[in-house]
Amino acid sequence: AELVRRGLLLPQRMEEVVPIVVKAMQYDVRRGSHSVGSNVRDAACYTCWAFARAFEPSVLKPYVPDLSLSMVVTCLFDREINCRRAASAAFQECVGRQGSENFKHGIDILTKADYFSLGNRTDAYTKVACSIAIYNRYRIPLLQHLSYIKLFHWDIELRTLSSKAIHELIVCDISKKDKTNTDDRGRDYASNVLLPSLISKCMSHDLFVRHGAVLGVAEIVLALSKNLTTSNRETIFSTPDYLTTVTELGPEIEKARLYRGRGGEMMRSGVCRLIECISLARLSLSVKQQVRLLDSIDDSIKHPSSDVQNTAVSALRALMNSYFPVNKETNIPSSRLQNRVVIKYITIVKTDDNPAATRGFSLALGCLPAKLLAWSMGVLEDVLQCLCDTSKPVAKVGGECDAETKRNAILALTTICQTVGIGD
Repeated sequence: AELVRRGLLLPQRMEEVVPIVVKAMQYDVRRGSHSVGSNVRDAACYTCWAFARAFEPSVLKPYVPDLSLSMVVTCLFDREINCRRAASAAFQECVGRQGSENFKHGIDILTKADYFSLGNRTDAYTKVACSIAIYNRYRIPLLQHLSYIKLFHWDIELRTLSSKAIHELIVCDISKKDKTNTDDRGRDYASNVLLPSLISKCMSHDLFVRHGAVLGVAEIVLALSKNLTTSNRETIFSTPDYLTTVTELGPEIEKARLYRGRGGEMMRSGVCRLIECISLARLSLSVKQQVRLLDSIDDSIKHPSSDVQNTAVSALRALMNSYFPVNKETNIPSSRLQNRVVIKYITIVKTDDNPAATRGFSLALGCLPAKLLAWSMGVLEDVLQCLCDTSKPVAKVGGECDAETKRNAILALTTICQTVGIGD
C-alpha cells in the first residue's frame, strides 16, 4: 500500500498484485477461540484506497470488477466493524477518483453503505446488503460469498446471521426497487445451485460446515416458498428428490448420532430451525413424517439448554399451525392427537422430576394453537390450571423449587391469552 501511494508500484505489476489484495480482503484464520486476520484485511482495504489515488482510471479499469466486488463484500459482511468501515472508505475513494464509469452504481452504493449504516453488523447483513443486491452485478456474488464462506465461519453468530442474510437477499422484492431489473436470477440461482450444494454438506464431518449448511437449507427453503401457492410449492426444488431429502434431513441427522458429543446443541438448534422453516413453507409431508418431526421436537424441548428449548418451541408452534388438521365439520382434534400433545405435555409438567423437561414443556403448552387448546372449555381449563399450579411459589420439581419452570409457566399463560383471547 505504501509503495502504491508513493507511486513506486508500476502498472505492469498490477496483474500480480491485485489477486493477492483480493485474497487478503478475505483472510481470516482461526486460532483457538479467536481469529487472526483483521489487520491483514484492514491493510488490504488500505491498498485499495491507495490504488484509487495512484493510478489513472484507464490503468485500473481491467481490475475494477474484482476490486469492487471484494470491497463491497468486505464492507457488508466482514466480522469486524473497523474492516467494514475501511472497505467502505476505500470504495468511496475509488468511486470519487476513478469515476462512476468504472464503478457502476458507485454513488448509490455509497449512500446506502456509509460509515454509520455499517456500524451495526446485523443491519449490514440483512438490510444494507438487500439494498445493494438490487444490482445484477452484485447479487449473485453476495449470495456466493455468504453460502460458500460466511455460512461455514467458525463464529456461530456469523453462521446464523449469514443464513438470515441469504433469506433476505432471496426474498427482497427487486422489481420494485429497480425498474430496469425484471429477472429472478437470485431466486433461480438459489434453487438450482445453492440448495443442492448445501444439501450435500449437511452430513459433513466438519461441525461448522454441517451446521451452517442446515441453517442455509432452512432459510433458502423458506425464502423460495414466499409468494407461492400450496399446490406449486414443490417447484422450489429443481428435482423432486430434493424435496424428499430436505424433509428427511432431520431424521437422518438424528440417525447419524450428530446430536451427541461436541456440537450436539448446535445441530439440535439447526434442525429445529429447519423444521420450523419446512412448516412455515408448508411443504408436503405425510402423517408419518409429521409425527417423526414432532418426536424430534419433543426430544429437543427437554434439552437442558434454554437456547435449544426456545428454538424447539418455535419449531413446535410452526409445525402445529401448519399440520395436524382437526375435523373440518366439528373443529375437534382427534383423541389420539389430543393425547399425544396436550395431555402428554400436561402430564410431564405436573409429574416429571427433570427440571429441564418441566421448563421446556411449560413453554410448549403456551405455543400450541387454539385448535388444540380452545376447542373445549374443559381442555383449556386443564391447561390453564396446570400452568397456574406450576407458577405458584410452593410448586416444586423433584422436591426442589425451580424458578425457570415458574417463569416459563407464566410466559406460557400470557401466550395462551394472546392465542385464545380473553372474553366475557
